[in-house]
Amino acid sequence: MKKLSTLLIAGAAIAVAAPVHAKKTQLTVSSWLPPTHAVVADFLVPWGEEISKATDGRVTLRILPKPVTNPPGHFDAVRDGLVDISFISHAYYPGRFELTKFAVLPFSGNTAESRSVAAWDTYEKYLLPADEHKGVKLLGMYAHGPGIVFTTDKPVEKIEDFEGLKIRVGGGMAADVAKALGVSPIAKPAPESYELLSTGVVDGVFFPAESLVSFKLDSVIKNATTFPGGLYSDTHAVIMNEDAFAKLSKEDQDALLKLSGKHLASLAGKAWDKHDAVAHKVLTGDTINLIKADDALIKAVHERTDAFEQTWLKNAADKGIDGPAALASFRAEIKQLEAQ
Repeated sequence: MKKLSTLLIAGAAIAVAAPVHAKKTQLTVSSWLPPTHAVVADFLVPWGEEISKATDGRVTLRILPKPVTNPPGHFDAVRDGLVDISFISHAYYPGRFELTKFAVLPFSGNTAESRSVAAWDTYEKYLLPADEHKGVKLLGMYAHGPGIVFTTDKPVEKIEDFEGLKIRVGGGMAADVAKALGVSPIAKPAPESYELLSTGVVDGVFFPAESLVSFKLDSVIKNATTFPGGLYSDTHAVIMNEDAFAKLSKEDQDALLKLSGKHLASLAGKAWDKHDAVAHKVLTGDTINLIKADDALIKAVHERTDAFEQTWLKNAADKGIDGPAALASFRAEIKQLEAQ
């Protein structure tokens, strides 16, 4: 009996001392952009590594080899649990994410990181109560760099040059700007751009610099017109299935959220800026006619697009949002970040 008691006590001690293996969770990520794109290579991949490290390997991301649906279908795919995490372009959902447009107005910011961080801080402080992303867990938001006009044939040097051009846009602010400038906007997802340009379906595209390289457009693009602060921009949201988030332990939820929000915005913004810098080397080479918008063109664009701000302010007021305060906060933070 004494021997049996000793064995039981020893067994209990071993059981207590044995490590409790925490549940491991692999979160699936669907990307509708190629693996070499800034968003994947220099944002999602390192972000996943950060999450794994912060959770001691309990939570990992697995980027699927191909997207689970078309680009605009990713909001529903995340909401319905087809995939755990993805990112969406707000521009691909006409009329749905109108409050995000404060961050993508013409001439708003010179870097993706400054715009991304200021956009998230402003959205979190002023606009979250509107619940535009209802049905999913919003982890963060970021923006791409200054929007550029790329064309295959006709250069854009004066306001009249926009008239009648067929331009591929993602939607959102790019489409608004295109219409205001007399362009015929063709709303198509970014990955279709090369085919549209090479077959002559469109005369050009509205894109940030990095897309010139990411989508291999430098072989078909002949002209690029840049604007201080960008002709437009686009914001993306990183979203997660609510049930998938709820299944994580409180400790792992906290770790994920700590790496989301402003941290996520900065990481993604830096990724865009890195790839923009690479593309600018191509832009300043010998193959593309680089045009910097002059004062007359900038003034003409302002005259045709300044009304967008009033439209946004009205939309914000209709939803009980202090629009003037939000815009002032966004612009002050952009200015501060770009001065650093």
